[in-house]
Amino acid sequence: MQRMKLAALGLAGTLIVNSAYALDARISQTQSLEIELQDGEGGADARPLRVRDAESGKMAQVMLNRRGGAGGPLTGFFIIQFFIGDNRPRVLEFAAPGKAPYYAYAVPGGAVQRIVLFKSADELAKFVAENEKTTAKNLGAKPAPTATAKVMSPQAIRRLEKQDREQKRVQEKTQLMLEEEQAKQRAALLEQQAALSAAAKKRKKEEATALVNEADKLYTQKNFVEAEKKYAAAVDLDPESDSYYYRYGVSLYKVGNYNKSLATLSMADVPMELSLEKDYYVALNLLKLKDYDKARKKLIDIRSENDPVLSPTASFFAGNIEMQQQKFPEARTSMEYVLDNSQDPQMDRAAEDLLAQIDKLQSFYESKKEKYRFTGFIGAIYDGNVLNVAENNVSTDVKAYRLNFGASALAIWNRTPTSDFGTQIGVSDYYSTDTSFKDNATLQTADPLQFDLSLPFHKEFEYAKRSLNWELVPTYKSIFMSPTGGTRKEAISSLGVNTTLSAPIQSDFLMAGRLDVSHERSLLATSVGDDDQTALRYGFTLLPTWILDLKGEKSLTLDASYLINQAEGRNYRYKRSALGLTYAFPAWWKFNGSLRGEYSSQNYDEATSPRIDTNPIVTAAFNKDLKRNVNMLLSLQYNVGDSDEDSYDYNKFVVTSLFTFTHSILGK
Repeated sequence: MQRMKLAALGLAGTLIVNSAYALDARISQTQSLEIELQDGEGGADARPLRVRDAESGKMAQVMLNRRGGAGGPLTGFFIIQFFIGDNRPRVLEFAAPGKAPYYAYAVPGGAVQRIVLFKSADELAKFVAENEKTTAKNLGAKPAPTATAKVMSPQAIRRLEKQDREQKRVQEKTQLMLEEEQAKQRAALLEQQAALSAAAKKRKKEEATALVNEADKLYTQKNFVEAEKKYAAAVDLDPESDSYYYRYGVSLYKVGNYNKSLATLSMADVPMELSLEKDYYVALNLLKLKDYDKARKKLIDIRSENDPVLSPTASFFAGNIEMQQQKFPEARTSMEYVLDNSQDPQMDRAAEDLLAQIDKLQSFYESKKEKYRFTGFIGAIYDGNVLNVAENNVSTDVKAYRLNFGASALAIWNRTPTSDFGTQIGVSDYYSTDTSFKDNATLQTADPLQFDLSLPFHKEFEYAKRSLNWELVPTYKSIFMSPTGGTRKEAISSLGVNTTLSAPIQSDFLMAGRLDVSHERSLLATSVGDDDQTALRYGFTLLPTWILDLKGEKSLTLDASYLINQAEGRNYRYKRSALGLTYAFPAWWKFNGSLRGEYSSQNYDEATSPRIDTNPIVTAAFNKDLKRNVNMLLSLQYNVGDSDEDSYDYNKFVVTSLFTFTHSILGK
């Protein structure tokens, strides 16, 4: 009967380990991209964009939404997945479906990589020359329609943050100088106007009024280029009048003269009904000038006015800034405001997409700062054969309902940008009843109470110009069971270590190898002589993983393992070889799904009655984050045990639901 208990323990581990995550956070990292398509022609307010990895040919699609009204750029966010240690630049191509690729430029700076797209190389060269303070001649040949996205290290992010602060100081100084210059220029024009005769002054005012009327028509027609020219000429003719300064400032924004637009809007006196719209364009200018703190403050002020049109849009832009600044709770609040108040279905869809990305990014960045993590779980299980035996060999019904519950606590004592070391303690338990929900002592002999203590250590390093990821986890486990019913007693104690070394071979392929060594001491009364289960166990597993799409939502993992269980008793000595394949994918209703097939063979060639047990298992699992710290897992498993000895044959279905609750405390 002791073989039944150990089989049940193995199953419990399978149900939890093979949950349906596309890529484990221990081997993957993400890079968020902000994509901006410069399209001054207007047209649709939402547009699909295809992203292609130049090396692997993999493609994904992202939806861009227009920002800042007609004529404004189309923007969207996109997350790509990397393996930890893969810091090589990723060359990406961007194109509308069925169209030639856009010309792309990766803007330096920022934890969120900004990529700007253009229809022609000339537009790109102009953008670089005007906005990045780079001359067009430095581009050399016409740029290829690609952009580079690179994972940012913590050190690089800190350097960029320092650069951003310096740029902000320069921008503030530039803006102040421009406003002073514009004020001096207006004072000089007013002085010149005062020196004119009454007739000349009247004539110039009439000319200015005619220009303003023409500019207003062009403004209404959204011909902002020509409108800005006529407003500028009107200012020179009649500096005394400022009734059109608001429209002049908006026109300057539309043509990309953001500093002057800010200065002009600051002098614009508008009626109450336009004051909020004026603040909106001030915020957009600040956003374009990368003065994100001031832009965010202004946008939040606009949101607080609860205007049905401007407030949801302002909240959407504020959420974009907060996402880039890694203010994830604030970004979530901003996007939830959009969903609650926007009347624009396209903006609602964009906010929903960003909420999902905010959760992913928050979890990723918090995992790098995590000091303590507390996890609790509880789940209900239907097990069609809890004892893993041939049903004709037992008198009791082996079908059972099981409650699985437990908790763990992790403390990280030391963390650097490339390593971390901590302590984790955990407890898990099972409680089984028959299918009438009544206690059954025979079924409960398969219920393990497990305590464990581990000391996880993780290190990233380079060897032979290749980035490697190493984990070392010493573990102590104690398992309590009730072999004959009644009070559970310690049945097994185990001391072991596992170590994993992984390295990205290509941008979409990671190879990992894991070595497991442990000593398990059996405390069961029946564990004597040829049936002594005390054993030294050691095994090796190869774990190649392929990312199948740019977002990392689809992956394929192969695991091939070989284990030797060198037990004291010959009847429990075996050699186990196993091969498994797991396909992870995005499923319906925002669930993550996985399909897994596994086949193992366990050879008891030294037993008094030698035999070979084979065990094919098929599992389908689906999980979903109900909240950022609450996850639900549903799985269905079919398990077949086939042996040379009929008494070891069995088969069963297992249906599992599991809810996991996590709370983290972050370090500085």
